[in-house]
Amino acid sequence: MKKNAILIRLAAAALVLSGGCTTNPAEEVHYVNVSQAACSFLGEGSEPLAIVVDAAPAQWTAEPGASWVKVERTDATTLTVTVDDNDTGTERSADITVQAGEAVRPIRVYQLPKDNSIARYRTTNTFDNGTAVVSPSGRYVGGFESTLLEDGNTFEFWPVIIDVEADERIVLGPVHQSLHMLHEPHAISDQGLLFIADGQNGGQVAFDITGNSFVPEIPEGYKTLPEIQAVSADGRYWVGYSKNNDGLHYTLVWEDGVLAKQLPMPDKNFVGEDFWYGILGRGISADGSVIYGTTWENWDFGMVYWKDWQNGGQAEYVGKDVHVRKVEKALDSQGLEYDYYCADGMICQANRTNISPSGKWIAGSYRTWTLAENRMDAVTSQVAAFYDVETETTVIVDEYGESTGTHVTDDGIGFIGLGSLGISSGRVYDCNTRTDLGTTQEWVYDNYGIIIPNCYVTSISPDGTVVFGRYLESSAGGHMKFPGWYVAPPVAE
Repeated sequence: MKKNAILIRLAAAALVLSGGCTTNPAEEVHYVNVSQAACSFLGEGSEPLAIVVDAAPAQWTAEPGASWVKVERTDATTLTVTVDDNDTGTERSADITVQAGEAVRPIRVYQLPKDNSIARYRTTNTFDNGTAVVSPSGRYVGGFESTLLEDGNTFEFWPVIIDVEADERIVLGPVHQSLHMLHEPHAISDQGLLFIADGQNGGQVAFDITGNSFVPEIPEGYKTLPEIQAVSADGRYWVGYSKNNDGLHYTLVWEDGVLAKQLPMPDKNFVGEDFWYGILGRGISADGSVIYGTTWENWDFGMVYWKDWQNGGQAEYVGKDVHVRKVEKALDSQGLEYDYYCADGMICQANRTNISPSGKWIAGSYRTWTLAENRMDAVTSQVAAFYDVETETTVIVDEYGESTGTHVTDDGIGFIGLGSLGISSGRVYDCNTRTDLGTTQEWVYDNYGIIIPNCYVTSISPDGTVVFGRYLESSAGGHMKFPGWYVAPPVAE
């Protein structure tokens, strides 16, 4: 997070004319344009902020509305703003008045309290692609960074584990590309065990906070290296998947690092056909009681859950009360008719934090799926949805149009990403009363007292103290990445 902590960027312009309307072309026009109409600073150690001013008459002035705000006209078009450290313990604000002749433009300045007074906002934009994972209780955040070596072709990787409570980074490695090509972090436990996918050899590498590492081995009877996707809060259970000798992928559970169980599959896949690929285990509730996975056959992405898996609980489809399989008559490229299998129901893709801490709720999207009028193309649409595992009923949220359920609490507070691809903003929703609780930023401000950029939530710790999510960061070349962010309690003095 940059020291000037610019959280609101508004291009503002004001045109103030003296004496109302006029038809005299010789009369001087008074105006003030500023590059930012509002800005925000950290509680201490903030760097100066430069604001561009375009004004007429050219001899504009700036006056702060509080003694803790300092302003200086550093050149003809630049206003430099600095602030004193904030020792008040609360957020504060003041206006700077920029005036040119009779034209006036206010600039609102916000300043957060010091970090030891309020919740902290942090990002993971230094990680490769900004991608990070958070442990079930929010104790650790994990990812990795890379360095291109002098040959210009070879990378070294540095796994990074952030101790959220202490606000400290633990940097491990280096890991040379010839050993492992670190690709994407998948999960981290509350004990600091970080699982990162190996894009070169398949499977994963697991790192602990002391720097030790190991590769989870292919289980007996399976063909591929396992993919660990999620862990329980106590670190006892890992959930993931591997390809069995029968050619299907199965959801697997490890107990204390040893493969313990292959979870059963439903009789038919999401659309009602025989399975040909299988189910990928995706997530587990923090208490370890409920597991969910996704089918991965063509466009299926159907969600499956196991409620009492320790005692032989069978697989059920998430949102089974709204799950409707259909067989429609489609046309192939030759105009010949054939049976086309599709379904409406709850889906998610490679999302690993869609379940509440006790497994009471599961978040996802309710997707409708049918054929277009030409009977050759598929037509789908999706909206956020939340499934109550106890009552086996689904709450479909269609107020926001195309959207995605990303997480949910045991109390039924649902977090929604607006859109289905390239999500950059979110809403918060009460599944019990079916009411909107505002944007992500509004909800964070109401509950944690800080202003954060546009973003959405992907998980929240069981005690509600740590919130984790993603935001959109785009470059001038059009490349987009989605770094992680988190809000955590103040660091203890």
